[in-house]
Amino acid sequence: MGEYCLYLRKSRLDLEAEAHGEGDTLARHRAALLKLAHTRNLPVTGCYEEVCSGESIAARPEMQRLLNDVEAGLWCGVLVMEVERLARGNTTDQGMVADTFKYSGTRIITPAKDYDPADEFDEEYFEFGLFMSRREYKTINRRLQRGRRASLAEGKYIAGKAAYGYERYKLPGEKGYSLRIIPEQAEVVRQIFDWYVNGEEQPDGSLRPLGSFTIAKRLDACGVPAPSGGKWPACTVQAILANPTYIGKVRWSYRPTVKRMVDGAVISSRPVNHDVPLSDGRHAPILEEPLYNRAQDILNSRSHPPVPRAVPLQNPLAGLVVCGTCGRTLERRRYARGQDCMVCPNRDCDTKGSVLETVERAILDALESWLSGYQLQLEPLPSDRADPGAEKTVVFLQRSLDGLQTQMDRLCDLVEQGVYTPQRFLQRSQVLSARMAALDRALLEARAHQAASRRLTGSRFPSLPRVAHVLEAYPTLADPGAKNALLKEIVDKVVYSKTRGGRWVSSDMRLFLFPRIERLEERPAVRSPMP
Repeated sequence: MGEYCLYLRKSRLDLEAEAHGEGDTLARHRAALLKLAHTRNLPVTGCYEEVCSGESIAARPEMQRLLNDVEAGLWCGVLVMEVERLARGNTTDQGMVADTFKYSGTRIITPAKDYDPADEFDEEYFEFGLFMSRREYKTINRRLQRGRRASLAEGKYIAGKAAYGYERYKLPGEKGYSLRIIPEQAEVVRQIFDWYVNGEEQPDGSLRPLGSFTIAKRLDACGVPAPSGGKWPACTVQAILANPTYIGKVRWSYRPTVKRMVDGAVISSRPVNHDVPLSDGRHAPILEEPLYNRAQDILNSRSHPPVPRAVPLQNPLAGLVVCGTCGRTLERRRYARGQDCMVCPNRDCDTKGSVLETVERAILDALESWLSGYQLQLEPLPSDRADPGAEKTVVFLQRSLDGLQTQMDRLCDLVEQGVYTPQRFLQRSQVLSARMAALDRALLEARAHQAASRRLTGSRFPSLPRVAHVLEAYPTLADPGAKNALLKEIVDKVVYSKTRGGRWVSSDMRLFLFPRIERLEERPAVRSPMP
């Protein structure tokens, strides 16, 4: 008999039921499914648990892992409380779930019914169950949205996280939440608005208004921690300046999720909705309205909304070069001398910039040097010089995996004899399953190493001709976008380091290249020569 697993998911309704004292949902479902497995003598050796909404598979990592394992044929069947726990997403997600179980031949077992993917009637019943669960999800979501709008009209705070300067608290004797002022943070909010609207006093007694970036620097200098901890980014200051919560208002859907189809994939974005309606909140305001309105006038006068337009790519190294100090992707900037430079966008980073052409030339030189070195090392080898270590590793890992499988079989015998309880059985089987999964991954890597070693006995790396082609074709291209696409075929990333000299001087610039090559063990980092 094949192995089975549990899938447990706690939904939003389950959280509400727990709040009313109905106990932990996952524990109840786990006990019910283990009892079902014990009654029907099903060997359960795995469990997938998650707490999230069923709207999308993309937001459910455990469901993704389950589908991958089902597709690989790891399980004979999956035990779940009801099929609605598997998918409540759109028709694409439902079709993905149905096809994965159908083509892998994996059974779905619930306390009410078993679903055999090979049975036509079970398949129809399963698909109908997914369709009805989607309708139920839509109904629940509409009810929740109505509840949010009603709470908003009553002045309740419906966001999950309180605005800086406040803490969220449960309203006594009724449903919903409101905000309570945190005095220390409220003083920081007032200081931000005062600096932005009235300004900072100068030595001559005059006041100079400060921008969001300068305000962030002032707060860092004063030792004030940012809402997320650490240093203050300018965007956080701007978000505080634009938040009407500080004058006693509440809002919803200020940044709604907007989905659109791009090249066959669903892309989500969260644009700012400036026309969102405001309601009077129950919380006390931190600011006076005249001060807040003056700040909005200044913000509107300084902001320049981007005009959407199709701008061709101007940087051949876009998305490739990352800062070795802070990890941010370097950007192309044009300066007064008319030359393009690669600089780190992090203002707090000490990494120095360099001329784009200098960085580009260093990358190409490093690739040429790396290619010539590999061509010297990877001469055709006789067949009797294949790596013996790879062969021994595969044999050792296969024997270890067979030994764990024997232990798993003995474990099933112990639970059938009543020596192990279902809880103890699940704990032990999870440990063994984790070790077997780790050995499976190691065995796959070892076999890939073995195959690569055998290929190297008669030929060089198959990716080397592609690298040579890129280096030959790159100088003939004039379009930066085409150059960028060509480089990304052979380069994963380039780590840039430079601590001395200006952007016009090479100084101690260092580049570490990570080529996209078929590797035996680890992808080597290629250090560029001094430009």
